Amino acid sequence: MSFLTGAGASLQIGKESTFGTGVSPTVLVDITSEGIKLSVEKGDEGSLLASKTPQSRDLLGISAGGSFSFILRPEFAGLLLHAALGGADTAAQVGSTDKYTHTLNLCAANSDLPSLTVVVNRKAAVKKYPGCTISTLSLDCAAGDYVKGSVDIKGIKEETGTLNSELTGFTIPSYRCTSATFTIGGTSFDISSASFKLDNGVEDAPKTYAAGLYPGQPQHGQRSVTISFEIPYSASVDALKSTYLTTESNASVVLTFGSSNADYTIQITIPNLAINDVDSGVSGTGLISATVAGEALSVGSTEPLAIVITDKTSTGYGA
Repeated sequence: MSFLTGAGASLQIGKESTFGTGVSPTVLVDITSEGIKLSVEKGDEGSLLASKTPQSRDLLGISAGGSFSFILRPEFAGLLLHAALGGADTAAQVGSTDKYTHTLNLCAANSDLPSLTVVVNRKAAVKKYPGCTISTLSLDCAAGDYVKGSVDIKGIKEETGTLNSELTGFTIPSYRCTSATFTIGGTSFDISSASFKLDNGVEDAPKTYAAGLYPGQPQHGQRSVTISFEIPYSASVDALKSTYLTTESNASVVLTFGSSNADYTIQITIPNLAINDVDSGVSGTGLISATVAGEALSVGSTEPLAIVITDKTSTGYGA
């Protein structure tokens, strides 16, 4: 009997115009793993009539969800980040070049997050998951490595899917941190790695008479945007600690990385970051490293998070 391996599996996504109504995928994701599955809720009446086991298992609810991990690439980064943040995508041409900047912000507190249709090719079968909302997004940016990430999603059901046959591969080099930059308060810090996480605080839709077996559209709560970074310990780390950790001053943080094709870059800006942890303990005879972590704050009318993508896409990802 033959068996299947993960080589050759694929995952595609597309933005839905109506929540839960599946669409044909528009981008291919460079996945390294996926764990999206169908979940069912079954119950019985709880009758006191004598029986050796439960008398039935009635279907009471169906949902889908899980996660997938990826290497971040320009071909799908825009749609994925737009779906995670949910805010408007403001596109502007860079001078007279063929490049455009896309400024992404978090959607308003009373706005819905975009929903995606996710299609997974597991070789033995192709499955479609409509109505997928991104609950968390993580990016790991280590020096001299590719930008790696993962998302957790909440969906509504599993159906038989069809791949977009035009999405066969990638032509633009992936994002990496071979010449990335990181600044705090306008001062450059030569960090060794950074980890960014967006938690949308997604709340499941309540069950109602009209809901039927499938869940309704989930809603985001108060968002949590955090970033941590590792840096070789030095006097500058102590200065950072004195300036931000033991005071109520907020730091302005900018992380920039790009593809080996200089036309494609991503800049993550957190204007008001509350530094809440600085750890610089000595663990042995080797390099002393410090880890710094903080959380984005909403201060006045300033956006707590802005992600600017520079590429050659002239239209907004949310279009």
